[in-house]
Amino acid sequence: MPRSRLAPRRGLSPLGWLLSFALLLLPTCLLSALAYRTQLVSLASGAGIQALFVLFFLRVHPVWRPPASASLIVLYVIAIVWMWVPTRGMNHPFVHVAQGLLLLIAVSLAALHDLVRTGAEPLRRANRWCTRIAYRKHWPVQLADCRTLPEVVALRDAVRNEIRPVLVLLSDSRPEVQCAALGALEYRPNWRPGEAELVLKIARESAEPAVRAAAAYALAGVDTPTLVSGLASFLRDPAPEVRAAASEALLWNAEARWAFARDAVRDALADPALVDDGPLFAGAGRVPAAAVADLVTWSEEHAPLSYRAILTLIEQYHRDLTDGERPELASQIAATMLDPHAPPALRVELAALLRDHHLLTVDLLDKLSNMDQPGPIRLFAAEQMLRVNPHDPDGVDVLRGLARQPNREMALSVAAVLQSVLGFDLGLPEGEMPPPNSKTAAEVARRVLMWANGASPERLRPTPGPSTGLKSASRPSIPGFGPRGSVPSLSSIALPPTTTPIPPSGPGPDDADIGTEANVDSDEADIPRGRPNSNTGSSAVI
Repeated sequence: MPRSRLAPRRGLSPLGWLLSFALLLLPTCLLSALAYRTQLVSLASGAGIQALFVLFFLRVHPVWRPPASASLIVLYVIAIVWMWVPTRGMNHPFVHVAQGLLLLIAVSLAALHDLVRTGAEPLRRANRWCTRIAYRKHWPVQLADCRTLPEVVALRDAVRNEIRPVLVLLSDSRPEVQCAALGALEYRPNWRPGEAELVLKIARESAEPAVRAAAAYALAGVDTPTLVSGLASFLRDPAPEVRAAASEALLWNAEARWAFARDAVRDALADPALVDDGPLFAGAGRVPAAAVADLVTWSEEHAPLSYRAILTLIEQYHRDLTDGERPELASQIAATMLDPHAPPALRVELAALLRDHHLLTVDLLDKLSNMDQPGPIRLFAAEQMLRVNPHDPDGVDVLRGLARQPNREMALSVAAVLQSVLGFDLGLPEGEMPPPNSKTAAEVARRVLMWANGASPERLRPTPGPSTGLKSASRPSIPGFGPRGSVPSLSSIALPPTTTPIPPSGPGPDDADIGTEANVDSDEADIPRGRPNSNTGSSAVI
């Protein structure tokens, strides 16, 4: 649960508001009543001054708690003195009652003020709420809801300075009690030695995901390297809710703590078991600038580290572009997209991001289709050109050059564009791409090469329109991006560049056709290979 969705601190009840206003108005009312009875102008002026003080304290509630209680005590002392000076020697019962009432309340406020300032009163309230939690019989059905109980919210307010009563609750064997106790410590900024270490130890030993998630939220405010690393280790927890809680907690004051968490974040992104989680920190908040630099560096590593690093970058950039708080971001993304030293997979996803935000201009698209660009970049540019104009000669020329490459995976991706955008039936099956070494892939590659070498459309069995089952969008949407038309995402993982075709599973005449009809363009021989997208409508060969 992000901090913005935490349950609010326990507010005043209607009776509490009434008592707070009564304490403020009492000196004014007594002075006014006494001025009316005695017809003394000094008492009336004193009542007016007290009314001005009331206006000053109207937004400070409750007035009986520090720091407002000290000012309220001074206000009562002023009212007592102002009442006593003009009425000296006056033997009137109302005067004595008013003075006694003001003096009694002032002494009571002073005593309460000292109790609160010394910690005795908050400790008493904390013990009371801890007792209620410990003896509670009925708990929410969902264990995570124990963190938002009214007793937990009240306990969170009572233990701002002293958490010893909560630490006693953590020793309870019931996970409901532990989850409630940890909920009272959420986003706590100040810890005494040993307290945060105890919370981390309980989280590591607990078998309940809800307890571990509550502990992650409780440790959001730690700042020592050991504790931050321990919190970041929950990014690889088996439970998804614990990983989500750890990612949200790490982004609280992330600028100062990223150096302590980066190694654990890298390990989480590189974990093959978590590759289906998609982007890290999705919906949790903004990552610091140092984290963005690390994610760009990690996008050049091997999969799955590069895969999830790029997803995380794209998700962060998408939210920044949507918010519009960084007008210079679009030009920065375009510069990275055109940077020849940037990973091709990242450049393709950045181009798709700019397209989805209507920031991919004609000039940028023309630069992406140049001969000096990698194959995946040129394929993306060609697809966008043909989606705008299916008869665009530049887009067709780029596709023909890519189709002549001795790379079956590239041929399958070109076939996906031809079949979904131009309507040619090349025999590409619906659903996922066929394996590159399959008989179907060999036949599709042969037809693509025939088209690249000028075969007539009749030989390729043209269809009236796009083939059913092939999606028009280049990439599926990333989970957590929110609703939008087409969201870029990585659909496959980058492989080392090569110009050697993948051998089929067995010899066949189709392969011989490819070998005899291939006319390799020397200017495009260095286009990298990649595993085809699972979406047959995708043009990204990453």
